[in-house]
Amino acid sequence: MATSTVVAPLVMRIVASSIQIANRAGRIIRDVLAKGDLGIVEKDGKDDLQTEADRSAQRCIVASLEKLFPNVTIIGEEGACDTRVPEDWLVSDVNGEFLAGNACPDALKQVKESELVIWVDPLDGTSEYTQGFLERVTVLIGISVNDRAVGGVIHQPFFQTDSGTQGRTIWGVKGIGAGGFVPTRPPTDRFIV
Repeated sequence: MATSTVVAPLVMRIVASSIQIANRAGRIIRDVLAKGDLGIVEKDGKDDLQTEADRSAQRCIVASLEKLFPNVTIIGEEGACDTRVPEDWLVSDVNGEFLAGNACPDALKQVKESELVIWVDPLDGTSEYTQGFLERVTVLIGISVNDRAVGGVIHQPFFQTDSGTQGRTIWGVKGIGAGGFVPTRPPTDRFIV
């Protein structure tokens, strides 16, 4: 008996891939920190730092996205980069849970690669990273269609889960909502705005 394979719409595949890619970039960021040599350079001034983690995470993200979506424009915060990366930095899988659990909004079903731009900030919070404020560090991948934001992925490499693992990835898509986290109720003895 033949089975049919349904290919998810492009935007959904990009988000599902970006979830996995951001996770891999987060591991690279943790690995650079563990080695103890951040490789800090100044980009445009003393308050604009770049580390080996910025450069390596961007190379991982851009190389993976370019391989999967060769006709999509990708803009990285760290500028042009060498996309020849170690094989284990290339991510080719998708987050099946995201694809299985979410229907693509009608407005995003027919988007073409030429209409898309993927924005990459491989390590948002570089200054905090160099100072040890690790809970403030994120990997950001944004997706726009015809100059309008439609989705994105935020990975927190140093987030501690209840199970003891490090890192969590949150995603959002216009018309679907957000996922990758469990909302918690605020304390009843406080007023939080």
